Amino acid sequence: MAVTSFEVDERTAGMIERLRGTFGVKTNAGVIRKALALASIASQHADADGTITIAPSEDGKPAVKVSLAG
Repeated sequence: MAVTSFEVDERTAGMIERLRGTFGVKTNAGVIRKALALASIASQHADADGTITIAPSEDGKPAVKVSLAG
């Protein structure tokens, strides 16, 4: 298995830590694997302008547009 290491700022480290719980994984590598899978699916369903829209939720949260383009 390939090993890659990189440095992240405190904000990113905190986000990775929170996503461990959200994704139900124990390691940073697990978070990255899940995040890459989600990004792959999102990119496959992006609009022509490189955006995806996350639908509004039943509890009233509005739709969110996310740009995947640089």
